[in-house]
Amino acid sequence: MNAQKNLIDVRGVSKTFTVKSGTFFRKAAASTKAVNNVSLTIRKGEILGCVGGSGSGKSTLGRMIMRLIEPDDGAILFDGTDLRTLSPEAMRQYRKRLQIVFQDPLQSLNPRRTVAENIARPLMNFGTSPAVANRRVDELLELVGLDPRQSYRYPHEYSGGQCQRIAIARALALEPEFLFLDEPVSALDVSIQAQILNLLSELQKKLDLTFLFVSHDLKIVKQFCDRTVVMYRGCMLETGTSEEVYRDPKHPFTRDFLGTVLHVRKDSRWEQAAERAEDLESATRQSEAGCIYAGTCADRFQRCREAAPALTEIEGARHVACHLYSQPKQ
Repeated sequence: MNAQKNLIDVRGVSKTFTVKSGTFFRKAAASTKAVNNVSLTIRKGEILGCVGGSGSGKSTLGRMIMRLIEPDDGAILFDGTDLRTLSPEAMRQYRKRLQIVFQDPLQSLNPRRTVAENIARPLMNFGTSPAVANRRVDELLELVGLDPRQSYRYPHEYSGGQCQRIAIARALALEPEFLFLDEPVSALDVSIQAQILNLLSELQKKLDLTFLFVSHDLKIVKQFCDRTVVMYRGCMLETGTSEEVYRDPKHPFTRDFLGTVLHVRKDSRWEQAAERAEDLESATRQSEAGCIYAGTCADRFQRCREAAPALTEIEGARHVACHLYSQPKQ
């Protein structure tokens, strides 16, 4: 694996979604900052995990890298080329190099097409003849551990795990360099999750692929990914190797996230978290200058409400956006 070259370079991207009301004179009724000034790199051959709860912006970030969603600001470089500067036709050619595997495997496949037709469609869209595409379909199905002789069947005739294998085969049809894995195992049983993760790991090594793996489960990210980015309400709070982030979380949110998501049990932490959560509504009404996690953080102090902490290097490759590491308590 070439750990030096950056395949993906995201620089200061932001995205705000606005809800409008009214029939004739529509005006903004509410807005949500889904991603707020996020910068990160993904090295060629690396698996980068992006973890956070619902609404953290992790899927929106991945879709902006794919240009399925246009960011409001920032740059997205793929192998040195800013994708935001490309024309629609030029971007269409780049899409062969960037592919996505969605969360729900059955919903991501066209139910009116056979498995062979689902996998062959990307190839034929780029000018591959039907005969060559059919041969490639057989190769791809074997690659993901399915019987090509069953490719005449429809997606609903397969199990969830088999459908995800089909979706992976379709994503690999155009021989991409980068895959955005948008919670690809969250809809599957635990035993099937392990099989799909093992398959993805084997394919990543065999084909020299680069992954962005989005999940809400730090335990899976720790086992599968090289590095981890932790997000909360559109902001990056912590980065580091997956082992370090899991074993020694630095940001209070990461510690709380580990405590509530991975180790659910009735102890005093639940009561403490509930008490801190009462401050969340007032925290969201306060000035945006403060830390986004100040309303529920057990370690907050006055500066947390006054200024947002920058993502700061604290040790080696560890970066944390928290005043606990940038300034002593007042």
